[in-house]
Amino acid sequence: MTFLFDSGIRSPTELMNVAVSDLYNDENGKLVLQIRDEVSKTFGRKLKLMVSSQLIKEYIKNKELKQGDYLFPINPPIVNKYLQRLATRIFGTGVTDAGKKYSQLTMYDFRHCACCYWLPRYKSEADLKYRFGWKKSEKIHYYSEFLGMKDTITEEDMLIDVTKTEIEKRLTKSERKNEILQERLKINEGKMGKCKF
Repeated sequence: MTFLFDSGIRSPTELMNVAVSDLYNDENGKLVLQIRDEVSKTFGRKLKLMVSSQLIKEYIKNKELKQGDYLFPINPPIVNKYLQRLATRIFGTGVTDAGKKYSQLTMYDFRHCACCYWLPRYKSEADLKYRFGWKKSEKIHYYSEFLGMKDTITEEDMLIDVTKTEIEKRLTKSERKNEILQERLKINEGKMGKCKF
């Protein structure tokens, strides 16, 4: 579940074809998942596993998986039935914000959850589309329905570059004036100390 949530991978199609050999460590020790062209519905891609990296490493070690082994040799209908029982046990028979019953949860729904999670974290729409293997922007709305979104605009975002530059120049000028005044004060204090009344 954590892997599905972290990667946003298509399930079961892409998920079922992930082998241990499709994972490698980046320079920071995080796992990178390579979704190969031949298993992707749209295009291959490489994703950093930012949430599940350590968990997947432990899973591979505990299961003693080798490079050629599939990461998740599962039966999708059985896993979906398990998820539905688990969701009902944890959340009851209620309805999600997206309008579906918790008891209808499937592996594929984790792709929708992942989209809601990653949407505010990616700096560009193109990067988000790459992670999920989308070619069209409307997929972002379809998968997220903008659930859990909020307005993140700040006063600083409203400053255009010219205004920002002008403010920065004024601040630098003001700081320099302050430094000069501090130097003069020290000189005057030194002179006062030498004066005898």
